[in-house]
Amino acid sequence: MSLAAPQPERSATSGLRARLRAPGLRWRAMPVAAPWAVALLLLVISVILYPATIHYGGLATVTPLLGVLVIASLGQSLVIGSGGIDLSVSSVITIVGVVFVLQGGTHGGSVTLAIVYALLAGLACGVVNGFLVEYLRLSPLVTTLATGEVMAGLASIWYGGGTNNLVVPKSWQQFTGDAFGDGISYVLVIAMVAALLLSVVLSYTALGRRLTAASTSSRAAGYQGISARRYRAANYVVAALLYSVAGILFVGDIGTATLSLGNVYQLSTIVAVVLGGAALSGSRLHPAATVAGALFLSLINQDVAASGIAAGTQGVIQGAVLVAAMAATGLGTLRGIRRRSVRRSAAPPPASSPLAETEAGSPTDLGPSAP
Repeated sequence: MSLAAPQPERSATSGLRARLRAPGLRWRAMPVAAPWAVALLLLVISVILYPATIHYGGLATVTPLLGVLVIASLGQSLVIGSGGIDLSVSSVITIVGVVFVLQGGTHGGSVTLAIVYALLAGLACGVVNGFLVEYLRLSPLVTTLATGEVMAGLASIWYGGGTNNLVVPKSWQQFTGDAFGDGISYVLVIAMVAALLLSVVLSYTALGRRLTAASTSSRAAGYQGISARRYRAANYVVAALLYSVAGILFVGDIGTATLSLGNVYQLSTIVAVVLGGAALSGSRLHPAATVAGALFLSLINQDVAASGIAAGTQGVIQGAVLVAAMAATGLGTLRGIRRRSVRRSAAPPPASSPLAETEAGSPTDLGPSAP
């Protein structure tokens, strides 16, 4: 009697079960679950210590700043994911704010043109960074610091040329200051949409897979026919675009541009990305983990402000958190390397075939017997 062929429904079910096995879920969920567990724990502690955090006034104050930090940190994560670092983020946010106010804050100024000019200013910095770092092989640390200084200088010139007497158009202030529900800012909604889009592109599109391959290993990407240099340079351009969006939203929330507009994001974006589990030497990107890192950092800043501690304490805490997160990431990497080394050393040697033993002259191959 012949056996019946397996039904398609059963095959699909078995395939789904294979994808949902515990090891597979753990491999996918752990990089995101751990940062979110820590962030939510801090959220519970913050609500217990400072209940006003979840009231309308507290949410209306925290959520727009959290949204700006999330967007800027997503840009920084693209650069850090490829093993680089971008120190021009603060200058890009500042010059974008200055250009936006300079173009849109005048009488009869257009918000649309102001957004276009501001985005172009930020993208110019990203293009220069990508070209210098990936095509001329310059140090990303020194390169982005230098281009950031150039941008800061231009912002200072334009600020003194008339921006210091201008304010953001009322329509843009109302948009960035609006909230829905219990005080959730529209800026945070935009940030969540950006994180979701980046996650979808990285996980479910060919472009995202090529970008991930080029970021994590240029040599492996080259073996697959991927132009790693082009994709890695694009990281700086997309990162600058995200910085620009963050700057436009931030200057709308503040109401005016200053020369210190983006200073707070110089270190905080790096801290948020590292808190999300990313290694500064380059790693796979997890936008949801970066959002958790930004939430954790925003809650710390909010708690410090609510406690009445000196403002300089925020910088001390951010530096300490960065060191602790890097140490934890480094220890986790070392444990993983040691675990794999132990497994390799404990694995039995591969069994050799009889043919190979015969060709090598095994002890059982004694040749013709002696008379």
